[in-house]
Amino acid sequence: MLSAAKHLMRSFAALRMTVAILLLSFSALALSPEARLTDEAQEQRAMELFLEVRCLVCNGQVIENSDSEFSFQMRKNIRQKIVAGKSDMQIKAELVEEFGENILTEPNHVNKILLWTLPLGFALFLCGYFFYSLHHHNPKNR
Repeated sequence: MLSAAKHLMRSFAALRMTVAILLLSFSALALSPEARLTDEAQEQRAMELFLEVRCLVCNGQVIENSDSEFSFQMRKNIRQKIVAGKSDMQIKAELVEEFGENILTEPNHVNKILLWTLPLGFALFLCGYFFYSLHHHNPKNR
């Protein structure tokens, strides 16, 4: 009876070890490095674009240092577009068209200009209104 228990314990330990090895091998496959471009200049362009493209599932993290499946697919997609001969501006335009303006870390120049001029315009309007109301205020109407 004792040897049957020892045999069962050894079998259970072997099963646990097998499961652990399988799990580790699957995680090693998941962490395998991405295929990099053979042309170093193209790979450098891709790396620079990775810093400008935001992961939409990672709370604003750039795809260059994100481990999400979305970021992996975006890096692969950008590399393919670079190999196809597209410029950085074309790639960014396609990404914005597909995912919206939030995909880029920097807004386009029109949005950036609006971002700075609208508050300034509002402040100037308030100052003008304030001085207009002071100048045209008639104390005799009180």
